Amino acid sequence: MTGLEILVKAHAGLRWVVLVFFAIGIGRAAWGWLSSPSYTKFDRTWGALSSALIDLQILLGVVIFFLLDLELRPSLWHPALMLAAAVSSHLGTILARRLAEDRRRHYAHLLAYLVGLLLVLLGIRVVRGSLF
Repeated sequence: MTGLEILVKAHAGLRWVVLVFFAIGIGRAAWGWLSSPSYTKFDRTWGALSSALIDLQILLGVVIFFLLDLELRPSLWHPALMLAAAVSSHLGTILARRLAEDRRRHYAHLLAYLVGLLLVLLGIRVVRGSLF
């Protein structure tokens, strides 16, 4: 197995971790928004971890993109959608940190996770032709 194949497999496997993190983040943020519990250190940490994971995924993707032959590269839609998902994740974390009311913090994270998840799923669809 070559180094490129290892990177591609790591990139493909890490997508599931990102999807799980976003799904859990959606559940936690929706629960916080609907039931108004306090915005805790766990919520801040989860947002930071989700952002860090998608950043790692982007880094792997960029390395793979430039190591692949030109004819094997995915369309530019995939990297564009993934970058937009990362921006969404980071914006949610930044907004949640700046807002004063806990319920609004949860809502900001909820929207960021939902948009990020949608963009990641669209990006996977673009490159693979299906979600799985």
